[in-house]
Amino acid sequence: MRPSGKWQAQLYYAGKSRYIGVFDTREKAALAYEIAREKLKSDPKETMNQNAETTDAKVNDARKAAFAGVNEPDPRPKKK
Repeated sequence: MRPSGKWQAQLYYAGKSRYIGVFDTREKAALAYEIAREKLKSDPKETMNQNAETTDAKVNDARKAAFAGVNEPDPRPKKK
């Protein structure tokens, strides 16, 4: 739990901790984690050879899926 009283979801992918987001409840954070984990599930050898842009794109897609799965808007600004 964060000092704000909200719950943070994060996971490890491609050797780094990846931030998913902050949620109102523990259950939403856990669900967001599970959704992102399933979206990022792949062969470990595959993640070792992908470039940073591909990794970031996959993490961003997983983050979007996590927010959509818990029915909360992603608070991060949209990139154009």
